[in-house]
Amino acid sequence: MITPTTALAPGLTLDEMRAAAPIPATVTMPPDMAALIKPDSGIYIRSNYTPETAFQVGDSPGATAEWRVLESDGQIRSTLPGLAQTELEFDPDAASLDEDADIEGYRPPWVEQRYLPELAPYPLTAQQSGLAKNRMFLEPFASEAERFPYPWRTIGKVYTPTGGGTGFLVGPNLVLTAGHVMPWDQANWWVQFIPAYRFGDPNQTPFGWSYVSEFRGYRPQGGEVFGYDYAVCRLFQPLGNSLGWMGTRSAGDSDIESRAYTSSGYPDTFGGRPAVNFALGIRDIDNDSPGREYETVHHVSDGWSGGPLWYFAGTDPYAIGVTSGHEKDELDPRRDVYAGYRAMTDLVRFGLDNWRP
Repeated sequence: MITPTTALAPGLTLDEMRAAAPIPATVTMPPDMAALIKPDSGIYIRSNYTPETAFQVGDSPGATAEWRVLESDGQIRSTLPGLAQTELEFDPDAASLDEDADIEGYRPPWVEQRYLPELAPYPLTAQQSGLAKNRMFLEPFASEAERFPYPWRTIGKVYTPTGGGTGFLVGPNLVLTAGHVMPWDQANWWVQFIPAYRFGDPNQTPFGWSYVSEFRGYRPQGGEVFGYDYAVCRLFQPLGNSLGWMGTRSAGDSDIESRAYTSSGYPDTFGGRPAVNFALGIRDIDNDSPGREYETVHHVSDGWSGGPLWYFAGTDPYAIGVTSGHEKDELDPRRDVYAGYRAMTDLVRFGLDNWRP
């Protein structure tokens, strides 16, 4: 649902987030919703025929009790391939709409909401990264997110053939991430989204995962940050119906620089574990209308690409941008850059209007 920006409550400060009482779940998750987040491991076969696929197997040389597939009548894959991708043209001179757009999120009644997650100390790999603590970890410093109520569970790890980044649910079957994370023009491409992924945990995929059937967005040119660096992905599995999703906001209002924001993602130095950085301020805005670059106080870490920059408007979480990268302007310190504004919310609205499960 699109609502005027004037309807939103002011953003919560970190102290207000600490003091806010959790919103409890009111019902038990229905079985059909629980089935959506059950891990779906196995192999995939691409074939134009019915599922009566025949295999021939044989011994794996030199390996005891191991078998190998010798032949099948379909293409065997360990990932589920995507079906379509759409690259949009961007025009920095395009006139943006006068009125900003807000798209509401959704918290299922069986999911508890907490304004702060349970946190763990940042991992040893981050301490050994060589970056000074006051550059790598702001006050309060970036911490590992240990448990995942709403909206923290809507954020997850994105994997692609070329690496990946971070993404977050913005609809029942929609994930928003950075455009430069996507495997543009690759044959037999695939994209996997794992909400609340936590490498090394006994339950490292607590809410299953889904592959992407198609994506639509903007591809950055030349490796530079820019205000259109986002793509919306359509999931095969509508994980958001079970987990909920974040709202999104074009954030062109005059008080954008007066709020404190939260950044969430999977930095390289955290080794496949989620991190959160609180109380971020926006220090500069570059206009790529109808896209924008929002620069925060300091550069934190690589690997957050596609992660949300967001805040609580009262009880409701809204993302205003995704991590595009970082840059240094003349005498200013190196800063993280987030892409957002109307081109981003238009992408989300397209997905909600055209890709409903």
